Amino acid sequence: MKQTPRQRLVWAALTMTLAATVWTALNDKQADEVQVAAARPQGSRTDMKGLPKSRMSAEARPAGANSLDVARLQRAPWQDSEHNLFGGGQLIAQAETAQQPIVQQAMEIPPLPFTYAGKLEDHGQFTVFLSVGEKNVSVKTGDIVGDWKIKEITPSRMILSYQPLRADVPLMIGESH
Repeated sequence: MKQTPRQRLVWAALTMTLAATVWTALNDKQADEVQVAAARPQGSRTDMKGLPKSRMSAEARPAGANSLDVARLQRAPWQDSEHNLFGGGQLIAQAETAQQPIVQQAMEIPPLPFTYAGKLEDHGQFTVFLSVGEKNVSVKTGDIVGDWKIKEITPSRMILSYQPLRADVPLMIGESH
């Protein structure tokens, strides 16, 4: 079976991908070894002669090793109390605010958005026609329109449930003649 130039190109790409994968895996292994060596505790390191590092003389230690000037790391406190986030005055005000009881506003049931337009009775089942703004809808028991669910329809009234509060609201739809 003779290979086309396209098949040779695919084989070359596969070979290069395999080589790149092997090369990456080898480099990752070396990087992991370096990270493990750097993570060892300092007390377990030894100098080149095999002696523990703590026994090395001060002259043998490199300059700056194990010497840290802490005074240079400290910063002068910020004197701008107006913008100081950790100022005592603000902390006291926040504590007083936290101690005050939280008054929740009672959610109110909104007024019915529907206007009664008519009803139809078919073998004991009622279909009620409502208008919502410019839109007309026909509903039966169990239907949901927006946040309102139709719970019950009788000849003289309709019970709607406002779903967010689970509160029932009656809507008078007149007597059946």
